[in-house]
Amino acid sequence: MIPDVFNLAATESRQAGLWLPVLGVIIVFLGINMSVEIKIENKEEEED
Repeated sequence: MIPDVFNLAATESRQAGLWLPVLGVIIVFLGINMSVEIKIENKEEEED
């Protein structure tokens, strides 16, 4: 029973290790998109 718990923890930590970089890339991509949109809105306001 105890080894099953350790195996489950090991597989979950491997999956978390794979998902963390993916989530990081998505967050960075969204952050870049937001900053670009804000810059575009600022330029449009300056033109008016």
